[in-house]
Amino acid sequence: MPEIDLAYLPIIGRGEQINIICRMHGIKVNMLMSKPMGDDFDKDIEAPFGTVPWMKDHSNGLVLNDSMAIVQYLVTKYPGPLTPRNVDNAALVSMYWAWCQDYYSFVLSPLHDIITGHNEPFWRNLRLTDTLADGGKSTGVKNLTILHSNRSERLEKHLAASDIAKPFLIGKTCSYADIFLFTSVRTVQKTGGFGLMREEIGNDPFSSYQIISSICDEVAKITEVKEAIGSKLSDCPI
Repeated sequence: MPEIDLAYLPIIGRGEQINIICRMHGIKVNMLMSKPMGDDFDKDIEAPFGTVPWMKDHSNGLVLNDSMAIVQYLVTKYPGPLTPRNVDNAALVSMYWAWCQDYYSFVLSPLHDIITGHNEPFWRNLRLTDTLADGGKSTGVKNLTILHSNRSERLEKHLAASDIAKPFLIGKTCSYADIFLFTSVRTVQKTGGFGLMREEIGNDPFSSYQIISSICDEVAKITEVKEAIGSKLSDCPI
């Protein structure tokens, strides 16, 4: 069985998609909890870019320090149900994964900082979205909720006009982009910290986006997804 070391944090974030992909592709994961939320790994010293997720493949010693690089490497090196079947599919999957990455970077990550209290200018500048500059926490949550709605509405309209987005993003087959969409949406819907956004909206932040919600519901039915995610959505703070 292929085997990797995966360093991340005890949150859903960008790391859980990798864990699910490995479960679906028969890859053993040795999970390392990184500082500042764990003691197995020091990202500032051991990761080339000082960030997580970080991965090391036992088969060849390859080290990767970027979520896109890790995801694309795993589905290519160890083909399975999430591996794109042709060039066209690969391009579409990359495009949808990039939407998830942008959504995570510009909506979820700044909300992480509000939830966890990372108010220092360093963190705000790093996120590229200075949500706490003026108006404080309440303004930051309000602004990011608006950005959430704008981004989600664009994806929903695009999927509504597509003739292939059923039941998954590119048709009948689940892709690694569907997995990232699922973990991002469920983070907002289920984790404790994102109650801030749910309170701001007054309900499920994705209740108006039926196609997005339907795709995530289909992903949630996959046995390996259920096994990998377990109780993490209720256990993880964000």
